[in-house]
Amino acid sequence: MTFKLVCWIFIISSLCISSLKGACDLKKFRENGIVLEIIPDVPQSVIKIQYPSRRAIDCGAVLFSNATKDEPRIEFKALNSDKLHTLVMFDPDIPTPQDPYLASYRHWLVENIPGSSFHEGYTISSYVSPNPPLTSNAHRYIFLIYQQPKDEKLENNFDNNKRTHFQINTFVQNRNLIGPIAGNFMYVRHS
Repeated sequence: MTFKLVCWIFIISSLCISSLKGACDLKKFRENGIVLEIIPDVPQSVIKIQYPSRRAIDCGAVLFSNATKDEPRIEFKALNSDKLHTLVMFDPDIPTPQDPYLASYRHWLVENIPGSSFHEGYTISSYVSPNPPLTSNAHRYIFLIYQQPKDEKLENNFDNNKRTHFQINTFVQNRNLIGPIAGNFMYVRHS
């Protein structure tokens, strides 16, 4: 009886620890030079990012570029399901983390997402897969969700051909966005 009880306690403890291990620790936004250097605040919750070729991405996971070639599935919890949201994915390390003179590169921009219904949003900048140079260290690719300020849809006033020099804080300020309400990031190496 005692042996069975000890076994059950061990199994349950192991399951609890393994479920926590996969959780995205938002403190990594500070530890990896994203908060303060790029954005002022840690996101309030996690964006679940899942590429077709692998499981969900943990904050700070390292991937090879061939694993990110297809558009990922995005899931997030809206603070208010009646509001519209904006997703931005960008690379602040272009062309290299040591010399990011083209930063940031806008990889993906989807606006007017109703609540958490990502697939119903309007794509402003279609997904461009990460592809850091062969000679570069891994780049950070940051995904952020912001709440739009009003129930009205935002206007598309972007030159989709110009994706470099994207300034996330200027973008947020110009659009009067709230947040980030959710976020995630990964490192990608050339494959």
